Amino acid sequence: MLHIVNKPPGHSAAHQMLAVVSPGDTVLLIEDAVQAVLHDAWRGWRMEGVEMLALNDDVIARGLSGYVSDKSLADMQMFVRLTEQHPQILTWY
Repeated sequence: MLHIVNKPPGHSAAHQMLAVVSPGDTVLLIEDAVQAVLHDAWRGWRMEGVEMLALNDDVIARGLSGYVSDKSLADMQMFVRLTEQHPQILTWY
């Protein structure tokens, strides 16, 4: 399943997503959710078997490029591919 989150780590939507995400799922952080890159201790980064990605355009727009590794970034083409690859998508906002 693909989870698309647009709220920062302290928001209830981010907490709800973390409660249901499972190994094998992918989480794409967009808009204000990319602020999670500032929080190394955020539980989302430590979930085993969950691919956690941040949308590069939103990371750049918020001046956070230095806080995230290239392996954790998704460009718009990857965003589209993720939506094609996952038959189930939940958006958290």
